[in-house]
Amino acid sequence: MFTKERLRIGAIVVGVILLFAYMADWSPEETKVMPGLWHDGRLAEAPGFTLQTPAGESVSLSQYRGQIVVLNIWATWCAPCLEETPALVAAQNRFRDQGVQFVGLSIDVGHPELVTQFSDRFAVNYPLVLDDGKTADSYEGNTGVPTTYFINRRGQIWRYKPGAVYPDEINEALMTMLTTEPA
Repeated sequence: MFTKERLRIGAIVVGVILLFAYMADWSPEETKVMPGLWHDGRLAEAPGFTLQTPAGESVSLSQYRGQIVVLNIWATWCAPCLEETPALVAAQNRFRDQGVQFVGLSIDVGHPELVTQFSDRFAVNYPLVLDDGKTADSYEGNTGVPTTYFINRRGQIWRYKPGAVYPDEINEALMTMLTTEPA
């Protein structure tokens, strides 16, 4: 039955529960950017750009409107960038005919020859453009290289990932976009 000891323990348990409920923060949790994790974008417009390739050709983000764009911000001296490039090249081959265009944005300002050597070494099959010192910084969540952005057909950032992106992540993101994004 009820003893003084059981009543005291019950009162303590109820008191702890009430104290927890009083002190708990019941507000919705805010999404924080943590390197290495995918982040859902707020579907904000991707910052536009017109930049030059090492050969001097102009490439604009707007020229790919209506396609899914995978924008990879990278550098020739970045070890994770070297590691992920073969996966980006393979994915461009796989998804090119499905309306997906990769673009590499190099932050090697003033060194177009390094970007050309990199492109030749890895047989890069998508345009590589040179940052103007402002474009890479205009992308929210860009905490360094590499950072990859998946931009939907309407020119909005759908998802991005700071740090190296791996083949299964690229494939999963693009398959999701291709099946859920209107053409």
